Amino acid sequence: MVIVLTKDEKKTFYSFLALYLGSSFVLFAIIGWLFYSFSSKQYLALDLSNMQLNTGNISHKIIQAQMKNIPIRFDKLPIQKELKFGLYSYEQKPIYTQIKQNIDFSQQSYIRNNSLFYIDHGAAGHLGVSYVVVKKSNLDTKTKALLKDILITIFIAYLIVAFIGYYLAKLFIYPIQSQREQLNIFIKNATHELNTPVSALLLCANSNNFFTQNNRNLIKISAKKISNLYKDLSYITLKKHKSENLENLELSKTLQRELSYHNILAEKKKISLKSELKETFFKIDEEDFIRLTNNLITNAIKYTKRHGSIKIVLKNRTLIVEDNGIGIDKDKLNQIFKRYYRATDEVGGFGIGLDIVYSICKTYGIKISVDSKKDEGTLFSLNFSAGD
Repeated sequence: MVIVLTKDEKKTFYSFLALYLGSSFVLFAIIGWLFYSFSSKQYLALDLSNMQLNTGNISHKIIQAQMKNIPIRFDKLPIQKELKFGLYSYEQKPIYTQIKQNIDFSQQSYIRNNSLFYIDHGAAGHLGVSYVVVKKSNLDTKTKALLKDILITIFIAYLIVAFIGYYLAKLFIYPIQSQREQLNIFIKNATHELNTPVSALLLCANSNNFFTQNNRNLIKISAKKISNLYKDLSYITLKKHKSENLENLELSKTLQRELSYHNILAEKKKISLKSELKETFFKIDEEDFIRLTNNLITNAIKYTKRHGSIKIVLKNRTLIVEDNGIGIDKDKLNQIFKRYYRATDEVGGFGIGLDIVYSICKTYGIKISVDSKKDEGTLFSLNFSAGD
């Protein structure tokens, strides 16, 4: 998905991306800090529990030695390798110690210089030992490893989120950019299409033989083209709702009247335009019906090559517009009713005609279907029974 952005679109794109990534970063930072704080407290609680277990074992050995009158070596008392311990008298004097720091006997546990101290009174004066103190050094070893793991996890997660955010930002801006491109193409095509009838009108106005039949036909076609363009643009910008007080319109009379204009267009391309119109009544605004049929028939003439043929049939409450023109690829049939979409660039156009046709059919409950084969032709069928 390649996107070429304007200055304003880039500003919107990067603003959205910055907001998304910034909020994601804050969220990750909060989650990371909460997890780090919780895990650090858990590590400390586990260390204290382990030190309590070790001091309990030492106190038990001391009490057991005195009660059984068993000789005991303090340096052989059980202690985990990462721990150091000290035995202190009631006067807080060291009896045996591996700890070089002064002990704060006023607390049961405390942290000093990255070391955790735990003081136990379980020996209760046996063998002169009133305090068993255990020390664990390098207290931040686990928390540093934890912090490193959290930062790595956040970094990887943030990269993933950044990639997703970039993709979402592109996905967010793509419809805007696509609509802008379609609008630019529409303006370009509209300018080109307007140029043809306007140039024809100017040519006729400057002609020495202004009142010839050819000039009159050219003026009529050009004026009709401009009028149809105006009406189509008015319809898609000021689309009106279906009236509740519609009278039955005799469709064949209106269509027969409009065919006088289409016959002139067909004759200019040497196209055979045949019609079979039967009396048909349907509740629809006449301007909407004219707009509906004009777009279908104009398209048929536009996409039919010289010396081709077009057949228009209105009977059994069904309107059929069939041509033997260039046809439409099957994979494009489901897109032809989208606004600004054009199945081919072989001839001019705006890409709004079939969007208007579909909109009118939807408004009045007319069932529309299309069948087309590439290089063989296209058939549009409108069933008016569905709207009754």
